[in-house]
Amino acid sequence: MKSISGRHLIIDAYVRDGAVLDDPNRLCDLLDELVETLGMRYLQRPTAIRVPTDAAALATNADDGGWSVICQITTSHIALHGWPQRKAFMMDIFSCLDYDVDAARHLVCERLGVTELNVHDIRRSDPRGAPQALRGERASPTERRPGAAA
Repeated sequence: MKSISGRHLIIDAYVRDGAVLDDPNRLCDLLDELVETLGMRYLQRPTAIRVPTDAAALATNADDGGWSVICQITTSHIALHGWPQRKAFMMDIFSCLDYDVDAARHLVCERLGVTELNVHDIRRSDPRGAPQALRGERASPTERRPGAAA
């Protein structure tokens, strides 16, 4: 029997300009570009859903509105949840097939103007087989990224 496995890239980040996270067309375009760049295929194109802003939540750590964008690919999904007022987003790209996580990370950072991020590259594995490594990294706010302004 064939084993199950996959690659799961998780990006938690802040951006220079929160307006980039308040543009559903731009976020959907990012997912389109990721699918094309990574050689994936759609089952369902990106859908953007607005999460209403709750004025009472703005002074707390509660959800303060934004956008959730998700698409289904033949091998799983890509999802981004963004909070424009916080200039923050959380994203995951999961596929049962391997893909170029460095290309994905670079594209996301460049298109969204990322200033700080946590990245986790998880090789998911079959519970019947040997566990594979989890690699996490934290980039400093001063780390130069390709395409970032000096």
